[in-house]
Amino acid sequence: MDAAALLSTLRARDVRLWIEDAQLKCSAPVGALDSALREALANRKQEIMALLRQAEALKSGPASIVPIKPEGRRPPIFAVSGHSADVFWLLPLARHLHIDQPVIGVQPPGLDGSEPLNSMEALARYQIEQIRRYQPHGPYLIVGHCSGGTLAFEVAQQLVAAGQEVALLALIGSPFPKMFGRASLLWVRLSSYARALRPGAFTPRLQLRRERLRGQELVGPTALAVRERVDSATIAAVREYVPKPYPGNIDLFVTADRWHRSHLWRAFGATIREHHVGDLEINDWLFGPNVNILAAALQARLDQLQTPRPFRESPTLAAEGVSRSADATPL
Repeated sequence: MDAAALLSTLRARDVRLWIEDAQLKCSAPVGALDSALREALANRKQEIMALLRQAEALKSGPASIVPIKPEGRRPPIFAVSGHSADVFWLLPLARHLHIDQPVIGVQPPGLDGSEPLNSMEALARYQIEQIRRYQPHGPYLIVGHCSGGTLAFEVAQQLVAAGQEVALLALIGSPFPKMFGRASLLWVRLSSYARALRPGAFTPRLQLRRERLRGQELVGPTALAVRERVDSATIAAVREYVPKPYPGNIDLFVTADRWHRSHLWRAFGATIREHHVGDLEINDWLFGPNVNILAAALQARLDQLQTPRPFRESPTLAAEGVSRSADATPL
């Protein structure tokens, strides 16, 4: 397993790792570390130490920044949140991108119980503030899916207006804003339920639904209510948003969700590149077995943009259970 998977396994076993005096140290319950895990720790020691150092650097960073795939020296993709405020929608896709391609999620305000924003312009200003605290200057790679496509569009608009370069604006399975009207969304939900009830319904779709329900059980009713409030505010913001012509290129990743009417975006970009990835809907692409095909299409576009210039290492997700303990063991 890779270093990130190993850290997750260790965290699940309540194994704590940290760096002290340039050494990797470990504190573990009796029996938590078997021979296979000890060997993996020894083999991945340097990688783990690098991840923990990056985690320390992240602690002083913006609270709304969530490294989805932090490793790599290429310019990071900034994945803005959609209406569900879920920044991990890109995780399966990110795993199939170039090993040196960082992917950074940006969460909206309101998840801490504060008042969510209900204007697309205000949401974009907030997310740009977080992005520029992490990376002060462009070129920027901005990606959004579903309602997050509208937010990505406005983020790119404001960055360009501020004199920054947006090298990539990718809308992945992103409906045109007016498709978030109440009648349209009701029709989509009823259609989705009908498809799910068919014999032989697509297994990953059902698995995704089960995982979401399981996640709701884990976060509890209070956190779920907060997330639903952010969801409602963001949908209202998309519904009221009126896009203006964008002076740059838009990369449209078109899926089989006919209700998206993504062709309407064509009128709002100086140039448009359309990537028709195949006859699956967006959730099936992102969470199904064919996510590698979608990743290959995005990677091909990223490779076209890639230039040989140095870029700093991206920090990793919050320190994986790092703590100090009297029974520390150096590794």
